[in-house]
Amino acid sequence: MKSITLALIAAIIITALAPQSHAQNKTHDFRKTRWGMSPAQVKLTENGTPVSETELPPYDLAISYKGKYEGLDSEIGYLFTEGKLVLGGYAVTNKYEDPQQYVKDYDKIKGVLTGEFGKPVRDDKTWSEGQQEEKPEAYGKAVTEGRLILQCAWHTPETEIFLTLEGGNVNTILSVLYYSVKWNPRVEERQLRQEMEKF
Repeated sequence: MKSITLALIAAIIITALAPQSHAQNKTHDFRKTRWGMSPAQVKLTENGTPVSETELPPYDLAISYKGKYEGLDSEIGYLFTEGKLVLGGYAVTNKYEDPQQYVKDYDKIKGVLTGEFGKPVRDDKTWSEGQQEEKPEAYGKAVTEGRLILQCAWHTPETEIFLTLEGGNVNTILSVLYYSVKWNPRVEERQLRQEMEKF
């Protein structure tokens, strides 16, 4: 009985310390990069050649690569402001005949991110105005028709992570975006709006 109690106490301690040790050992903010890296530094972390480098307001530079994310074909993007990495993300490029497969991919990635960052701080299903909420087996069709947006969010001290599935206008987009809390202009704009709303 005593050994079971000691094992239980040890398991509780390990579980309690696990999130802290994970956060302390985390050496990257997005893929193999840290916020604030220069474009040259980011390029050194990728094996391939960029498929594009362009200005994408409000960002000064966007660099993209083709690759895989959780086994899915993806475009990998890095966005910079004033020469500093402030946003990274994946846009899954797989296309499906069965719209429900997009929701399955969304749920798969949601599980991966939940395993890494814990329970989402937001888990939204946003229906277009005037739309009736439908059963989960109809979500894929609703998303591809632009009637439903699925989104989850996670926050760490350095990063905001958003998983989004949205559609309409021919394209269905599944994306995962990692924003620098410190340097991303959109984060600053949102914080400013929140402050102004308090007055």
